[in-house]
Amino acid sequence: MAAKVMIFSSVHPYDDSRIYHKQAKSLAEEGYHVELHAVADFEERLEHGVRIVGVKRVNKKWKRLMNGWVLYRRALKSGADIFHFHDPELLPWGALIAWRTGCPVIYDSHEDLPKQIHTKPWIPASVRGPLSKLVHKVEKGLARKLSAVVTATESIARQFASAKRTEVIKNYPLPMPAVEKTEDEGNKILYVGGVSYLRGYREMIEMMDYIPAELQAELHIIGPLQHIRPEDQDEAILKEKRVTLHGRVPFEEVKQWLGKGKVGLVCLHPIENYRESLPIKMFEYMAAGLPLIATDFPMWREIVEKSGCGFTVDALNPKEMAEKVTTILTDEQLRKRMSEDGRKAHEEVYNWHVEERKLLALYAGLLGTQTATSS
Repeated sequence: MAAKVMIFSSVHPYDDSRIYHKQAKSLAEEGYHVELHAVADFEERLEHGVRIVGVKRVNKKWKRLMNGWVLYRRALKSGADIFHFHDPELLPWGALIAWRTGCPVIYDSHEDLPKQIHTKPWIPASVRGPLSKLVHKVEKGLARKLSAVVTATESIARQFASAKRTEVIKNYPLPMPAVEKTEDEGNKILYVGGVSYLRGYREMIEMMDYIPAELQAELHIIGPLQHIRPEDQDEAILKEKRVTLHGRVPFEEVKQWLGKGKVGLVCLHPIENYRESLPIKMFEYMAAGLPLIATDFPMWREIVEKSGCGFTVDALNPKEMAEKVTTILTDEQLRKRMSEDGRKAHEEVYNWHVEERKLLALYAGLLGTQTATSS
């Protein structure tokens, strides 16, 4: 009899790349009965073998606690054999579910929460240090009550050394078919991901002042806008700089944009929280054969240089960013070589199928089965 899985989130949209397109669909294809509860504007639907149940979107942080209660109640009624949740605020509910049901419960930690505390402008600077330590202690303590912790990077995994089981499942992109590039797409520069100050949107916009006008380059910033200053959204200024803020676009549309670009940017600010992160946009660029410009973090530099897929730069230096972008745009042979090398690295190393095997092995181990359909 097939095991039933309940995956849930009080914050992430139901079509989140890691949660739905990778984990949920991979488990469904393996034979699990998968039920996904996440933010959606509908009550229920079935897609790719995954039963999706909507959770109301709420903007105020305190109201998200109510979503936690809703998900806890749903979990107890679900009849699931294993639970997998994706938000730190759900940790208390996850511990309660483990206690009430006796079933395996997995916490999926996407980012280093204690380090994130230091980057929150709404938290007074004098409070961030003590609060970070407290959050770390509480997060570790609750995680020890669960069956396993899944993390997106090795650095996050180190935070959970005392957990019963920790598995690093990196957020590499799904295997993508090769994208056919056409010269009539023009010199499009892409940024795909959350758009905020610390993710470098101001430097990217300023970069356009240093790119030669004759290249007619366009910067397309694609992703949800987070705390963007009104003056940075002035349409006249953006038009003059040849910049377009697209906001959040559907997953399938993102893939179309990746096929139109000539350079991809992942120039996040040099803060501790990003230093050992693995932003999916970097690997999506590689999968699409898109040469990239990345922040000069040691780990990122190693990936970029080993793959031969782009350049690293000082992310706080728009002029240096522009110089590297210009080099790629004006050197067709270099651009072709970086495109091919990045694509090869995606096919051989940086793709979801490599990580999928870890996810399936974790589930089989927690459930004591060889396959999803073992009796």
